[in-house]
Amino acid sequence: MTDTIFFRLLDGVNRPSRLSGAIKELRIGRETVDAYSAELGSLRRVPGSPFAYWVSDGVRELFAGLNQLEASNMHACKGPDTGDDFRFIRTSWEIEPSEVGENRSWVDHPKGGEYSRFYSDVHLLIDWRADGDAIRRHGNMRNPGFFFRPGLTWSRRTTSNLSLRLMSAGCIFADKGPAIFFGGDDRSRLLAFLGLTNSRVFAELVSLHMGAAAEAARSYEVGVIQRTPVPEVPEAETEMLGKLVMRCVEVKRELDTTNETSHAFRLPALLQADAASLGERIMLWRDLLSDSEQQLAEHQRAIDDLAFQLYGIESEDRRAIEAPDAEDGAAVTAEDDDTTEVEDSDEVTAVLDGGTQAADLLSYAVGCVFGRWDARIALDSSLAPKLADPFAPLPVCSPGMLVGPDGLPARKDGIASEEWMRARPDAITHPSDGSIEGPTIPDSDYPLAVDWDSILVDDPEHEDDIVRRVREVFGLLWGESADEIEAEACELLGVKDLRTYFRNPRKFLDFHIKCYSKSRRKAPIYWLLQSPKKNYGLWIYYHRLDPDLLFKALTNYAEPKIRLEEGRLEEYEARRRSAGTSGSEAKKAEKAVDKQEGLLSDLREFRDRLARAANLNLEPDLNDGVVLNIAPLHELVPWKEAASKWKELLDGKYEWSSIGKQLRAKGVVS
Repeated sequence: MTDTIFFRLLDGVNRPSRLSGAIKELRIGRETVDAYSAELGSLRRVPGSPFAYWVSDGVRELFAGLNQLEASNMHACKGPDTGDDFRFIRTSWEIEPSEVGENRSWVDHPKGGEYSRFYSDVHLLIDWRADGDAIRRHGNMRNPGFFFRPGLTWSRRTTSNLSLRLMSAGCIFADKGPAIFFGGDDRSRLLAFLGLTNSRVFAELVSLHMGAAAEAARSYEVGVIQRTPVPEVPEAETEMLGKLVMRCVEVKRELDTTNETSHAFRLPALLQADAASLGERIMLWRDLLSDSEQQLAEHQRAIDDLAFQLYGIESEDRRAIEAPDAEDGAAVTAEDDDTTEVEDSDEVTAVLDGGTQAADLLSYAVGCVFGRWDARIALDSSLAPKLADPFAPLPVCSPGMLVGPDGLPARKDGIASEEWMRARPDAITHPSDGSIEGPTIPDSDYPLAVDWDSILVDDPEHEDDIVRRVREVFGLLWGESADEIEAEACELLGVKDLRTYFRNPRKFLDFHIKCYSKSRRKAPIYWLLQSPKKNYGLWIYYHRLDPDLLFKALTNYAEPKIRLEEGRLEEYEARRRSAGTSGSEAKKAEKAVDKQEGLLSDLREFRDRLARAANLNLEPDLNDGVVLNIAPLHELVPWKEAASKWKELLDGKYEWSSIGKQLRAKGVVS
């Protein structure tokens, strides 16, 4: 049968002239790189009969000669579609940790996400109250028999390429983040298959039968993965692939220990590198990233070699598959809607720039003051627990968190002792009951004063001033060098001082919101309540919200501040009277009075707005998530999301939420 000639001009460069030139070359009997020949019948060997003309008959024959994935003791499937992600999905840091985990109210939920082969942290939770009863009624509860099992997952719709990663036990996978399970939960075969599916040859086979439209849309549907051929993997190769994959997982998970929203977080990058200055630490971190990238590249090459061997692909076919196509690595634009996850296409995504690393450091310092992070680990990293096996359930509290002897976030007079910390086998296992003589320490023995009332203030004269408290952390970490480190951090951040950094909402607050936002959920846990003219502000910690917090803010901070400044105004007015009505002293006195009156006006407006929010007498409920809990503070928070959600609440939206029900019961919403 006669072969058909195909021309492959996918990169869009000079297509008309290249096509014309290729035709002329063929007419005179010369070969051209843009032309391919294939017998049409052979194309039918690939499921769906796409025009996979650019590979040999031998490659197409793999679809007929090998078992498809679905016939190889593996099962690929989609998980639940909630029908309302805003209602049923949260970021992992929004929910009370005691409510997270299998058989609890919220469960880890891999839902697509960024391009990342082998490993990616799970940053979302799905509502599993009453075994997901609300989702069963409002959405589509698919394949519950596979929930909580270890497996592999990937992004079904992406802006990048196919990338599979390990999925820990205890998770509920997603419609947009399907999963693959091996019969009997054979973990060694799961690891080997993870290597195989992240190989260059597997990616090529997936592309062959996706079809041009699906490939351009980066739509890696379950059926596509199920129909991809996979070879038998002997025991020796299973072990080799497993070891290579575990090295990749370990490299990427270790990098993730610097990401404070990760389950693996231990310390920020600038505290994991040891040098005198921040600049030197930044260079050490960049060297570490470079080494990590090199290791991943070497492991990937070894995985690709094994995969080509297992598929029996050699010489020309291998060169053709490995040759970089014009479209490989090209930027792909995808709409940021409910079907596509926003992604990053880099294999190693850790931050390199010094400004971001300095911001991470200050975020860590704020967390230490609020008692989120354990400052002792920054002094002695051996106190951090080891990460558990990557197939084990994710830790509720990351290794860097300040915890009590129940493994949950520490409370006042309940900080775990160093003896208890050193006895932990890993981040998800606690010492057995009664095995530690002193499982807790008095707060006075902890090296830093924790702000248990969860309120810091932008006020240089107050003992709870945020800048003062952050400097205490710097003093603990750097001793006599703390001032130099602070100055260097400010230089990296492009600010004149820390006061500017924390007071300007476009600085720390914006950085924090960006870091604590994932998959279109914005969930900052440090909230800035600020006066209209930004003369005064309070920072509060989301995880210790209670019905009295706003009243404490009024009674212990805003009102005493106003009384203090009213006393100063009286002093300034007395000076003005004594200065008379003319002369330079009179002008200075008048100016001081005007400035003080402006400050007091700003403070009183802040107090009144705070009082309005407090007098709503709303009971915070972390199950509602950050944006609904922060909405009643919309007059105080320099973040438009709060005002937007408050308007929607007043319009009767989110009637399922605790706050929506409370507003209706109080007659605020009819």
